[in-house]
Amino acid sequence: MPPKMEKFLQIAPHSLAIVLGPAEGPAGERSEAARPASPAQPRQLARHHIGYEIFADFKAENMQHFWNKKVTAAVAETFFLGWIDEQVLLIQGKEEHLEALREGWSRRALRPPSGFHIRCLGDVSPISMSPISQSQFIPLGEILCLAISAMNSARKPVTQEALMEHLTTCFPALGRAWLPTHQALWKVTVVRTLPG
Repeated sequence: MPPKMEKFLQIAPHSLAIVLGPAEGPAGERSEAARPASPAQPRQLARHHIGYEIFADFKAENMQHFWNKKVTAAVAETFFLGWIDEQVLLIQGKEEHLEALREGWSRRALRPPSGFHIRCLGDVSPISMSPISQSQFIPLGEILCLAISAMNSARKPVTQEALMEHLTTCFPALGRAWLPTHQALWKVTVVRTLPG
């Protein structure tokens, strides 16, 4: 009997969201760091790349709190969790470190990453995930394709005998009785390799 899956899994516990806005320059212009990515740069790649850089800049700005070792230690121990909608930085850490950041925010002591201001900071409820169970059945054609691909990657010649040996090695729990006959093996591989 397969192991029973949890009904829900908790994802991202002990997380904070830092909502950022572009910093306004002296003439009311958005700063260089807050400008959107150039059109030549793919938007999806730019979003992920910029998010981590913004987090690194947030850490660098707040690691300078040498007079407040609690905030400095908290910032050093948090890590990047995500960047949402080009304005929300998700960070994760131990509860005591997040509490130090909450306290720093409430005292207006947290510094934003360059080119931004912090609009607000708050707790993120853990995200619930409902796992999707997998079947215990794997189609023979799929197993054969996986085995042949693995043998090709290892630069092993694929013959019927070598394939049968590979299957007994990779799937020992199934036993020899499960292995397909040479005729079934031939039929499945021919059908799988036909175009269309």
